Amino acid sequence: MTDETSVIIGLEIHAYLGTESKLFCSCATSAVQKPWVKEYLEKKGAKFEFVEHEAVTRPIDSARVRGVHVSQIAKALVYVVDSNPVLFILSGDRKLDESKALAFLNASQMRMATKVEVKEFTTCVVGLVPPTLEGIKKVIDDKLLEKDLLSFNAGAQTAGIKIQKDTLLKIMDNYSIANISEEELIEEKSEEGKQIVHSIEAEPNTLCCPVCLGHPGSKPVLNEKAVELATKVGLALNCVINEDFFFSRKTYFYPDMSMNYQITQYEVPIAGKGEVTLPSGKKVRIRRAHLEWDPAALVHPDGMGKSNYVLIDYNRSGLPLIEIVTEPDLSSPAEAREFMNNLENILSYLHVLRPNTTLKVDCNISINGGLRTEIKNVSGYAAAEKALTYELARQKMEVKAGKVIEQHTRAFNAETGTTVPLRKKETEDDYGYIFDPDLVKVSLGKDYLIKVKASMPELPEQKVKRLIQQFGFSEYDARVLCSNFNLGKIFDELIAKNADPTISARILTREVLAVLNHDSLSFLDVAISSNDLVGLVELIKNEKVSGKNTKQALINYISGDKIAPVEYLKKNNLLISETIDLDAVIDKIICANDKAVIDFKAGNEKSLNFLAGLVMRETKGTVSPQKVQEVLKQKLVQVRVC
Repeated sequence: MTDETSVIIGLEIHAYLGTESKLFCSCATSAVQKPWVKEYLEKKGAKFEFVEHEAVTRPIDSARVRGVHVSQIAKALVYVVDSNPVLFILSGDRKLDESKALAFLNASQMRMATKVEVKEFTTCVVGLVPPTLEGIKKVIDDKLLEKDLLSFNAGAQTAGIKIQKDTLLKIMDNYSIANISEEELIEEKSEEGKQIVHSIEAEPNTLCCPVCLGHPGSKPVLNEKAVELATKVGLALNCVINEDFFFSRKTYFYPDMSMNYQITQYEVPIAGKGEVTLPSGKKVRIRRAHLEWDPAALVHPDGMGKSNYVLIDYNRSGLPLIEIVTEPDLSSPAEAREFMNNLENILSYLHVLRPNTTLKVDCNISINGGLRTEIKNVSGYAAAEKALTYELARQKMEVKAGKVIEQHTRAFNAETGTTVPLRKKETEDDYGYIFDPDLVKVSLGKDYLIKVKASMPELPEQKVKRLIQQFGFSEYDARVLCSNFNLGKIFDELIAKNADPTISARILTREVLAVLNHDSLSFLDVAISSNDLVGLVELIKNEKVSGKNTKQALINYISGDKIAPVEYLKKNNLLISETIDLDAVIDKIICANDKAVIDFKAGNEKSLNFLAGLVMRETKGTVSPQKVQEVLKQKLVQVRVC
């Protein structure tokens, strides 16, 4: 019996725009961080390399942007040991073994320092403590010092230091060296659903002013950069851009909204009536894309539902959000995920998002023409698909039991994979929208739109057409290359290094993606560099490496010890060799496999592949597969069974 349930899904996606100041005031969107360690090292007369890069928060990302291995990242962890602060310095891929640390220090107890204590002991915020701090007792893990070149943050998320181990030790004070790490290495992965906003490093309620605190008499002033980024989003989604638009007040009462209203757009948004075509060919209409400011952050000290009180951090209040609302054109949870994945890729190509933030989505779903339920604030497209899948099954069960689905709002529990009711769903009328009298009408003008259009980067669909035309790729291969911004970026970098385009595309779309998918990794989890791949492409082009060893080198590079593929192949003698006595190896294989030889002579071509595989295994893939086939055929024609 087939399931004839009709499913209607609409999405409301919220994304943080990457501006330096908030939507309606000049408050910074992140704490101002100065790379003060650079000046400190210069005063010490130390020789080092200073690297500026995108904002990063994790050792694996620090390694990627600074071009080193994660084991070369020196992370500093602040602990309280018998009431005294101690700095434990380990490589980025290792955990502190507290039992070893206690034994080495001959201490009775230890715990990780709180955020307040880290600030008190080091004057730094968590995650930006360098190993060069003076005065505090330091213990360096001996495994970190196995590397000659080390790297650590320069006091800011956007800068790092690369320095020789011996140079670093000369300028450090009050340190000891000991075995203090666990043997098992850390394997970092993206924490899908966890939202990280840059202002998290700032002290609570330090990035705010009368405007974002909602003080009476304060006047909002629109951020021009946010308008530009929102306009780009609208153009990329094939929307009509409203040259004249307004802001409205959305009235509701909640602790995170000090003014009891949110500044948003309702009557006339910045963009609307757009359309996105999915890889499957389905067209999804975009109802609107509008700007709004984000409420403050509610902090539950002991966790949601467990805390006796809630704290409010207004650092987040006023951050610029763009909300993208689809028409109810999606017909399955999988299709909703496909849309979100496609949307995130478009936004990545545009470079409009704040780094280290996750798309949040409100999922609306109904079945058989009934009333809809809304699942609020789901983080990430994988979680959205799970939430919709559960809610679809729940609604089917309700209808089967003879119950009527009422319109209401639900929450998704990522741990249990279930949705739970929150409240009766409000209608738009409940919010009492009015035009914001403090904000005037915004008029963009045709010249402005022409200027913004001219600054638009190449988008996925445009890149697909270019790759097909420029390199003769199939539409499938071109779409795979453009399906992920980072994947396409690596390909472009390889081409800029004069790498063979066909081999580069094959390596990325087949081998690299296969390893990532097999190990449930993304490009955010690993440091894949075109510098490490260009040599491998050249080896393949010159038939210096077998397909099997190519795969093994990439598996090791992505999921193993991260050695560059060419270095791995040379280190393990896996390049195709001209010195192997191929005739002798083939003779040995033929003599040991009478049945396969007889089968081949009887016309079974599969036996040839079987024998060739044995030769490749015997030589560890260090001979040309084509040459093996050629010599095998010649010998099999002449051979007598041993």
